[in-house]
Amino acid sequence: MKNILTILLILSLNLFAAEKKNNTDEIDHLSLAALLLKDGHIDRANDELSQVNLEDKKLDFIRFYTLKGLVLTKLGSYEEANKAFKQSVNAGQTDKSIYLYIAQNSFKLEKYEDTLDAIKNAGNLIEDKPSIYGLKAECNWKLHRTNEALKILKESIAKFPQEYDFYKQRFNYLVTLKLYQSALSDANIYLLHANPNEKTTLAFIATLRKSGEIDKAIALAENANLQFPDSAQVTVMLAHLYLDKEMIQAAADLFDQASIEDFKYTQEAAEMMRRAKEFITALYKNSQMLDTKEKLKQRIAIYLEYEAYERVVVSQKAIYRTGLIEDESIRYALAFSYYKVGDFAASEKELNKLTQSDLFQKATEIRKNMQKCINNYWECDL
Repeated sequence: MKNILTILLILSLNLFAAEKKNNTDEIDHLSLAALLLKDGHIDRANDELSQVNLEDKKLDFIRFYTLKGLVLTKLGSYEEANKAFKQSVNAGQTDKSIYLYIAQNSFKLEKYEDTLDAIKNAGNLIEDKPSIYGLKAECNWKLHRTNEALKILKESIAKFPQEYDFYKQRFNYLVTLKLYQSALSDANIYLLHANPNEKTTLAFIATLRKSGEIDKAIALAENANLQFPDSAQVTVMLAHLYLDKEMIQAAADLFDQASIEDFKYTQEAAEMMRRAKEFITALYKNSQMLDTKEKLKQRIAIYLEYEAYERVVVSQKAIYRTGLIEDESIRYALAFSYYKVGDFAASEKELNKLTQSDLFQKATEIRKNMQKCINNYWECDL
């Protein structure tokens, strides 16, 4: 596709030099525009083209409209660019690569039939261009010609066996069609041969997860965890997949691993260990947290899960000092812990400050139980 621009630039250099030699007072705006385009000065190139005299009978309209199309493409004016390219063809442009520019611009305009027409007009020029085959497949897919899109990709894989992006493209189609086993097969081939980065690998896994195919997503994620052993993101993705299957212990172990790979997952690791009832490990992970307030809040949750009510009570000063007491769920936790250790007066003091309706109802139950304990120890339920 660089053929047109290369030819134009060579011509421009020669013509621009000749023009300077013959008439230093007259500027060849067309040749100057080509040079500016080559150097990346797109706006200036466009300005030069606007100064070209279209009434000049000697003007090379093929060059002019081709350059105009290239400049407008660079500026993102795809509709106008294609008009210019077609004017170039009408003026006698014979270089077929111009149709590839038209095809790409049409695709960006979501004109998929026009894209396919332009590709067809490019003729044999596409034979060594895998990306154009992928573009053909995508256009047919967008036009809901599912079988044709899959057929093109199948033929493309046979024609370009080393172009693994075709497997990636077909994977997305197969997932949409809910052909998950075939999709997983394509994913494995792509991930094995294409040397994808971590981000691409995670995208494959996330696509399967979103489709609800958790087991197949886990299969990919397990391989990815081996391929990227130091990636906390891959480890966390695998952990979430196990959480989707309610495999708490497996998820907790993976979050523990992720927290070693990346410290920012320490809080999540502690929380997962709490849910897995690995309280000692949960407290150890919690001790590594730097945010004092969040650290204490999580520790209180671990103590409650562990039924270590004495430890909650001992934390009373820290709860007040950090301002956590303003969180009514924490105040209720403290009141409940006082109740469980038998300090009813301290419990009542905290219960009296609750205002949330749901917690207020729970406070009523605690008061009933405390009254039972006061009236008859044998009915006390601590």
